[in-house]
Amino acid sequence: MAVISQRWTRVRTLGRGASGAEVFLAVDDKSGELFAVKSACASGAAALRREHAIMSSLRSPRVVSCIGGSAARDGSYQLFLEFAPGGSLADEVAKAGRLEERRVRGYAADVAAGLAYLHNESIVHGDIKARNIVLGADGRAKLTDFGCARKSSAGQKIIGGTPAFMAPEVARGEQQGPAADVWALGCTVVEMVTGRAPWSGMDVDALAAMHKIGYTNALPEVPQWLSAEAKDFLAMCLVRDPTERCTAAQLLEHPFLGSAAGCDAKLIKWVSPKSTLDAEEFWESDSDASEADDVLPHSNTAERIKALACAASTFPDWDSDAGWIDVLSVPTKTSDAVALPAEETTDLDDAITREDQAVDSCTVDITMDRSVLDVGEAEDDPVGHHYFEISVCHEFVLECKLLCNNRSINAIDFLAIPRFR
Repeated sequence: MAVISQRWTRVRTLGRGASGAEVFLAVDDKSGELFAVKSACASGAAALRREHAIMSSLRSPRVVSCIGGSAARDGSYQLFLEFAPGGSLADEVAKAGRLEERRVRGYAADVAAGLAYLHNESIVHGDIKARNIVLGADGRAKLTDFGCARKSSAGQKIIGGTPAFMAPEVARGEQQGPAADVWALGCTVVEMVTGRAPWSGMDVDALAAMHKIGYTNALPEVPQWLSAEAKDFLAMCLVRDPTERCTAAQLLEHPFLGSAAGCDAKLIKWVSPKSTLDAEEFWESDSDASEADDVLPHSNTAERIKALACAASTFPDWDSDAGWIDVLSVPTKTSDAVALPAEETTDLDDAITREDQAVDSCTVDITMDRSVLDVGEAEDDPVGHHYFEISVCHEFVLECKLLCNNRSINAIDFLAIPRFR
């Protein structure tokens, strides 16, 4: 998606940043394309403009694309970004508790590739963590949230990021170069395999955590059950001296990431919906059920168009009794009875009331009989009410008459009600 029209509609909130910026999903009114909008009020507009300036020059499949930006009259600013339907990597970790090592390999390889691209462009991300990594339509990881990013060649001594993911030199306030992103990548791998951020026991006291990171020899705890390759990869990332730390490009050659290409990583199949009923993941839902694992057979536009277009011979057989379900039902006398919709019974009651106002009350019990249409004999109850049992055949329409206190009532609007698939 390269251009956004002047008119678009907000769909729902995707998240909020620590800086106060809000990210929400939007749809272009003209093209129907989905995209993300990062919005900041006037006080945060300058930071969002800097983020726009950095992202506008980036072109990598491992980095979320920047579509454009817009300033409002009230001083607020909006940044238009590529929408990643898979959500954040942090959400994926939270759902699973922790990720299997084979999936961690794939995501770590994508992040390392994104970092290698940024560092080659002399850009430091500055805040690598699972929350700032999103999953695209193909299930691959992409870097996002460049609020702490800066040009490494600018010579500015600006420190930022999340304390638990800060490198020792960043925690001491010395520098934040490409090597700091590599340390953060190692911390992100720890987050994926454990289900929690490193130094999680100290997350309440950020200052204590930064002191431990910057001024002790401590390292994030690495699970013992990891493979030898995974442990060696983390040992390359979590080196306290930034000058001895591997670069992102060097990490791409590590066996831990080199074997990621052969892994059966969980991919998110994503195609445009056939109708609004297919796009329920766009909307807020209280349901915990997920159909993300369903296989979608049509992977390209031509196949989907063929699936949507069908010949007349493939239309449903409306006369068939098979494959129907009830969309409205009420208790009936027999197990195979099917109730008519409420408006049908209401019309019938109205007809009886208009024709015979003398009757105090009249109950009509309607059941469905698949063979014949008949009118049962009226039965008197002790209080003078009259009960009728009317069996309606669903295959055809007949005219019948009801007798109530020796007066005739025409009942002609018994229609077969289709039940939708």
